[in-house]
Amino acid sequence: MENKGQKVKEWSSFWEGFTPESEIQMWDYYGGRQWILKYAPRFGKVCEAGCGLGRYVFYLNRLGTNIEGLDFEEKTIEFLNNWKSENGFNNVKFIVGDVTKLPYEDNSLSGYISLGVVEHFIEGPQKALTEAYRVLRPGGVAIITTPSISWNVFRINLIKKIKDLVKIIIRYKNIPSEFFQYWYCAGKLRKFVNESGLIVTRATNIDLLYTFIEANNFIIENWTDNSLAVKLSNIFENTFLSWFGSQALTISVKATDNMHCFICGEKNTDRTSLNKYDVPVCKVCETNDLGQYYRKKVRKPDYHAPYKVFPPLQRGTIQICEISGEEYKIDELFENFGFIKKVKPDLLRDKEISIMLSNTSIQPILRSRKKIIK
Repeated sequence: MENKGQKVKEWSSFWEGFTPESEIQMWDYYGGRQWILKYAPRFGKVCEAGCGLGRYVFYLNRLGTNIEGLDFEEKTIEFLNNWKSENGFNNVKFIVGDVTKLPYEDNSLSGYISLGVVEHFIEGPQKALTEAYRVLRPGGVAIITTPSISWNVFRINLIKKIKDLVKIIIRYKNIPSEFFQYWYCAGKLRKFVNESGLIVTRATNIDLLYTFIEANNFIIENWTDNSLAVKLSNIFENTFLSWFGSQALTISVKATDNMHCFICGEKNTDRTSLNKYDVPVCKVCETNDLGQYYRKKVRKPDYHAPYKVFPPLQRGTIQICEISGEEYKIDELFENFGFIKKVKPDLLRDKEISIMLSNTSIQPILRSRKKIIK
């Protein structure tokens, strides 16, 4: 069986018509931003392996993260390197690479982000996950998602199995389709990640709203803040019903006896900290308010306001910063950076402010995913 999910031509065709701007401004069409912002390391180098059009690379870069994007599709990387130069992201790096053979030294990255990538290997995700373990430094954090078997995917798969059974009964020749991806529940993904050597500290299904997007044939233009799907997602995303969400997610750590602290970046933390925290937190930072956000007893990450559905784009208006009290101009691309609080963009690069906002002030925004028709 051919692996459609690993064909360069397939992905080149998929990304054609999308732009980094259109991907960024759909915001939470794909959920999980609350997890990515909470656990993306603020110190050291981070790689998004399989970055596509780089929306999280650009976003986290603006929030002060030293991040670069890697993808195997050369045409996409060439496009991104041209786009970044034209849009003021000259300090962002995009490179062509293979997630099963990363161009980084052992123990060199503080963070590894993989969003909907490792499920496309017909032989399984083990090579990519083992490579993530190799390149992460002691205390490095991996944020990994894959599609999960949501109730809608379960329905589609059940219908397909019934049809296949009927074809067998009537002796109709059944031509197998090309492989594209697996669907892993959070428990299965946790097992794979733990086998790589990483220690999973959180594992769950997320993105309940996307299951309704799937079921609605991806047509959401008529939705509002009061639509039933949006209301249900606001209520149940952070409950046990999130296990019906469309994505599986794990947060994991490269655990050793001497790790880098997530809060201060110093290499001064032993593995026992993971008994109390999701990420390495040193003795000094245990007394810091920021460290308390990462205690295991803290409920899992959540949005901090109801969804805003199709809000108008904010283009260059003047706001008052709620931290400094100074005037600033809204960012043309990132608007208010998806936060409830209005904060000057340069202050968002402060690591303490970034961690605080990511744990207290995320505003979910839903806009449809659109291709630009030329």
